[in-house]
Amino acid sequence: MVASKAQQAATAERRGKAIRMKIEGATYTEIAEELGYSSRGSACVDVRRALEKHVIEEGLAVEAWRELELARLDILQQSIWPEAKDGNPRAIETALKILDRRAKLLGLDSAIKLEVLTIDALDAQIQRLEAELGAGALGIPAAPREAGQAPPAEGPAG
Repeated sequence: MVASKAQQAATAERRGKAIRMKIEGATYTEIAEELGYSSRGSACVDVRRALEKHVIEEGLAVEAWRELELARLDILQQSIWPEAKDGNPRAIETALKILDRRAKLLGLDSAIKLEVLTIDALDAQIQRLEAELGAGALGIPAAPREAGQAPPAEGPAG
């Protein structure tokens, strides 16, 4: 059953009050008692739904704004592109600024972190861990290894 406009308005007002109370530090029990929810759980669910709706609406608004900005950049790029293609230095500079702005809006310039490990670094780490294991838990001294030497085979001998 669809709620009437008056019911929808009353629900929105109650949710707004519930969120304000939660922001101010009220417990869900206090919110339920103050605003007439049937239980603490009902107050919690209502506050969570209201917050989720707000986040979704804000996300949609941001996405709509981003699309508007991208459309504006498209128009600017179309107007400058022929001159940039012809080699006009100012037009090229302007086009690059437009492209840079588009990349930022789309998150294309996000930093990518790469970690490069060398064989020597891996061997050093393995030796350090073997030494720790040998000196500590097992009581067995770790055998020194030379660079490029394969680790000893695991499992029973024989």
